[in-house]
Amino acid sequence: MMITQEAHLSRILHLVSPLPVTEVPLSEALGQTLAANVTATVDLPPWDAAAMDGYAVSLKDFAPGTLPVTKTIAAGHKQPESIGPGEVAAIMTGAPVPQGADTVIPLEKFHSPTQDLPDEITFEDVPQAGLNIRRRAEDTRAGEIVAPAGTWLRPNHIGAIAAAGTDTVFIARQPKVAVISTGNELVAPGTPLEHGQIPDSNAPLVAATLRKRGAEPTHQVRVRDSAESLEHTIAQLEHTVDAIILTGGASVGAHDISNYVLSAWQHEDPDQAITFTNVNIRPGRPQGFGLSPAGTPVWSLPGNPVAVLVSLHLFVIPGLAKMQRQAPHPRKHTVVVNDDLHTPRELNYYVLASVDDDDRATPLPSNSHLAVKMAQATGLLHIPPTVDHIPAEHPVECLTL
Repeated sequence: MMITQEAHLSRILHLVSPLPVTEVPLSEALGQTLAANVTATVDLPPWDAAAMDGYAVSLKDFAPGTLPVTKTIAAGHKQPESIGPGEVAAIMTGAPVPQGADTVIPLEKFHSPTQDLPDEITFEDVPQAGLNIRRRAEDTRAGEIVAPAGTWLRPNHIGAIAAAGTDTVFIARQPKVAVISTGNELVAPGTPLEHGQIPDSNAPLVAATLRKRGAEPTHQVRVRDSAESLEHTIAQLEHTVDAIILTGGASVGAHDISNYVLSAWQHEDPDQAITFTNVNIRPGRPQGFGLSPAGTPVWSLPGNPVAVLVSLHLFVIPGLAKMQRQAPHPRKHTVVVNDDLHTPRELNYYVLASVDDDDRATPLPSNSHLAVKMAQATGLLHIPPTVDHIPAEHPVECLTL
């Protein structure tokens, strides 16, 4: 029996629950996901501020001529100042504009930059009003949302939140995930290979994807095709992590140990049991998902590297996003293909592609075992099951890697 990609993802999102919320210092929030809106605690700027070094003047009753520089206002000046007609205040970038000032004339208009400011300034004409002043609350007002719940915090968010006067944020805790690679043939990368062995690329691929998406791969374990070994490994890990991801053994072969072990788990609620099925995608058709008896989400993915990559983006990343209170939808955009694409109908095909800055995509060989070819890919082209031919120069949906 085969199910749709949408049905499999829907079951994952139904069974996965958001993680608890915690408050952390802003300095520790990079890469985390906001669980609550962050609002500005102050107006930004908090007052009218000078946009550059120069001279603040009052245009009330202004007449060209020589005017005295009566005060100097630097950034960080704490005492409110004011000027009246016929007065000039030397002012530095970011300093509060004195009350009564209508404009700030750049310092360079009168003389070269210098630490020794003149005692008077000569104006040959009437300045334009409103120049070089950053108005109060021009950026944001106190109470306005700076970053909404669900935001995955990047450096620009951290800077904006700090500017808005906030030093702690509420986040959904990073998921702790155990990564288990199964297969007698797998050895650690860098190990001299004996006949029949291959380097384990799946665990590094999964762990790197987790880190990129704000999750923490706490364990990377290789397990031989032994039911006893896999059962023992999972029993050790499932109470210490928020999720488990297995690669390999998801099909129905004699050595597909993940399917054999996980399908045998007894569960009080059959709807939560780990089930294995064929999903209408290629690569990555055999998929397993459900909750362990302890309630831990478990993904069981195919073993071929490109199939793992596709499965991560279609099924694992959306589940982790829900755990972190993010919108659980893959990032997609439309590209134009450079070459014809031919695929059989009835399956969703995902094709590795190199996508340039102009959103033009060159398809790459995408057989599920071609691990090194993945290095050239920046996207996954999606060919829906109702289509068997995409001509060159036509648009196609693309998942961003």
